[in-house]
Amino acid sequence: MITLGALVVGWIAAVVVGISKTAIPGAALLVTPLVALVFDGREIAGAALPLLLLADVFAVRWYNESARWDLLRPLVVWVGLGFAAGAAFFIAVGSGGRTLDIVIGTSILVMVVVQVVRLIRRTRPAAPTTAAAAVYGSAGGFTTFVSNNAGPIMNTYMIRLGLDKAALVGTSAWFYFSVNLAKFPIYVVLGALSAGGSFFTRESLLFNLWCAPMIVVGVYAGRSLFHRVSQEVFLVVVLVLSALASVKLLVG
Repeated sequence: MITLGALVVGWIAAVVVGISKTAIPGAALLVTPLVALVFDGREIAGAALPLLLLADVFAVRWYNESARWDLLRPLVVWVGLGFAAGAAFFIAVGSGGRTLDIVIGTSILVMVVVQVVRLIRRTRPAAPTTAAAAVYGSAGGFTTFVSNNAGPIMNTYMIRLGLDKAALVGTSAWFYFSVNLAKFPIYVVLGALSAGGSFFTRESLLFNLWCAPMIVVGVYAGRSLFHRVSQEVFLVVVLVLSALASVKLLVG
């Protein structure tokens, strides 16, 4: 049964999701820990996914013109490989664990440090390469599949390429909308055919229904905030949130 306390946590998570999708990519790193206060195991990913996808719909509608499709297309194959690795992980172990948290947290922290050094040195934006697309795409695909937390990885990749805040939000919007939509049927199949339980339950879907209105509040709040944040502040906030995500994963 969904309690009032669970709903309050869900409403906070929903507002954060909305703001992260339309103003500050990376803020969504707070969502999984919040949802984990209400659900556990695979239901954490299953309960978070509909909230993320609903906010994605608004983001792709509003920021479509800023999306960099030339940067998204090379990621497709590598994200697919990350998905496959994530599916294999769930089949093998059923749910997440400390080893996974440490690997992902360390990877994110290294990427953030590299980007901070680049900013301090005022290094010119890096050109997109197949190697970079392979590393970030596969890591992002795996991380979003197992924990809905690819934001820090993909955000540091886009900062590395020198994207301004409009292009970063627009490109991120389409990236997450695509991967989140793709995860739905895979989660359903995995929940039915592998050990570890279902990702989507009656309780989690009811939770999503109650939280949906707050997603709308969040996306409109984010849209208003987007135009008030400078490029420099935007980059610092994204990197700080990414660093916090890595620390949260490392300390448990």
